[in-house]
Amino acid sequence: MSSVLLLLHLLPPPPGKKKTKICSTEAVERLVNFHKSCTSIEGLISGRESHQPYLRASGRLKSKIDKFYVVVDKHLIPCAGTSSLSAVDELFKVHYVFNLSYEGALVNVFTFLQTTIYNIDIGLTSESPRVTELRAKLLN
Repeated sequence: MSSVLLLLHLLPPPPGKKKTKICSTEAVERLVNFHKSCTSIEGLISGRESHQPYLRASGRLKSKIDKFYVVVDKHLIPCAGTSSLSAVDELFKVHYVFNLSYEGALVNVFTFLQTTIYNIDIGLTSESPRVTELRAKLLN
């Protein structure tokens, strides 16, 4: 998970209007939410307003995640894999399969995954200069 969070800090949210500008820490919360396995997950989901899919990590400690879920329209979809990398993979695939737009704060990260990792629509997708620069540094 730390490599994905590092990517989020390397590709911070694009600048927006003063009202909508968020920092990388807030963007992390829009990507993955942690809850203790002893609490009710349904109550936490119903309390959060989100129009885009995100990850829900469940475990006793943040360092000991037992299960990941993709949350779509307040419905839990258990991730097949148990690692954070497979959970991010499934989250990206949910966006792609259902043709969903990316969360505004996460658009740079998902665009990077789409064009660099999955090689989808390279040259056709609008990329920020940071995404283009990071991909060029990694591939050269």
